[in-house]
Amino acid sequence: MRRFFAAVLLLTALVWVFGGDPTQRAWGNPLDPRQRAEQSAREVRELEAALNAMEESIAVRQERVRAVNSELLLVREKLVRARMRESQADAKLKILTVDLGKRVRMVYMRGGAPYISLVLRAESFGDLFVRLAYITRLFRHDVALIDAVSAEQAVLRESQRVLQAEQLRLESLEQRRTAEQRNLESERRELARLLERARAKLAGDLALVSPRAERLPVYAVVIDNLAQARPQWGLAQANLIYEYEVEGRITRYLALFGVLPERVGPVRSARAHSAMLALENRAHFVYSGGGVDVLDLLRQWGVSGTDAIRSRSASFTRDTARRAPHNLFVNLATLGSVAPANDVRIRPAYLPFKGEEALRLELAYSGQHKVSYVYVPEQAAFRRYINGVVHRDAGGATIMARNVIVLFAPHSTDLLGRPTPQVVGSGVMHYYALGQRFTGTWRKDGPESPTRFYYADGTKVERVFGQTWVQIMRPE
Repeated sequence: MRRFFAAVLLLTALVWVFGGDPTQRAWGNPLDPRQRAEQSAREVRELEAALNAMEESIAVRQERVRAVNSELLLVREKLVRARMRESQADAKLKILTVDLGKRVRMVYMRGGAPYISLVLRAESFGDLFVRLAYITRLFRHDVALIDAVSAEQAVLRESQRVLQAEQLRLESLEQRRTAEQRNLESERRELARLLERARAKLAGDLALVSPRAERLPVYAVVIDNLAQARPQWGLAQANLIYEYEVEGRITRYLALFGVLPERVGPVRSARAHSAMLALENRAHFVYSGGGVDVLDLLRQWGVSGTDAIRSRSASFTRDTARRAPHNLFVNLATLGSVAPANDVRIRPAYLPFKGEEALRLELAYSGQHKVSYVYVPEQAAFRRYINGVVHRDAGGATIMARNVIVLFAPHSTDLLGRPTPQVVGSGVMHYYALGQRFTGTWRKDGPESPTRFYYADGTKVERVFGQTWVQIMRPE
């Protein structure tokens, strides 16, 4: 069905280009027929990629729903057995308690004398031994009765503990299933909307066709964040932005782009950790020089990148209105190192768990550099602030983060005094989305390995669609 609609869309575009609306031809068009045909073909490919990604995401989510339903059945069966065991243990404990109560009352009413008198009334040694054996059996019976009561009390406590744990697990699974079903319904609606657009021959820009379809990033640019570098260009258009500490307790950004803005920067130097983050995202690394040790690591790791200092590309320009080194910019649309990705990733609209409410987040890299986020319910995103001032890019767009991840990593300082976060390893992270906060862990096994984020129960974090900021901080 997708190929049919795509073919119809492409055929309609070609007919319109070569033999279509004469009024349009009379007014003129900035694209010649070949360019317009290529543009139509490209839009068809983008629509097909979005459809493929959406269907794959729906299939994966359906499998998750089935897995959660299966687990729910097992947990419910376990709950039934646990409740039955609790009921049995409770009933047995009541019987034993009644028996023990009777025995204690009998001993209390008779006192200890009857046992002594029973021994003293023995008529012979043989009779004495018989009476002693009888008393021993009575004592053993009493001890066994007490032990049985204690054992059943322990069984009952364990049954209640298991029951409580399984009940909590059941509630968590039901919440996950609800979220997965909501995401599934949302993605099905998106798929239906895409198909409707195809039927109506409206293959527009991918970002407009499907806001939940995120084009994979292809460039990773190191961006200055000194006060003289603000406002920066391109930040509002980035998929993912890392913020990390550099010398003097100031910070820099590594911004990843799936779209190709015509002005991004100011571009600054490479660090080992920024190169690793570009490498793990399979993005072309754009930077302006770096220490000899860092450049050696880039070669050792096989990082694909462009050094603005060594490049002769006209895509790098200096803005004379700013002072160096805060005035170097790159045009990603013309750089030509990599092409925009045809593949897209479908991000969910809802979270699988309910976290604690978090409408505000405050982070301090130093006394002079503080970052904060305030949740805006109408946009389901966090508005970003630097030192109490709304963070905007040079185009005037307010920076809005749909996801904020605070990654706590130990920092070392090299011989040149450069702070270096240890982004290979594992540690604690906090995840903020949709006005909620979750505490979990992060893990990165090597320079090329992806950084994975996990909720407290070990479930992998699946970010909601929209811009993500990763704040790399020193441990609390």
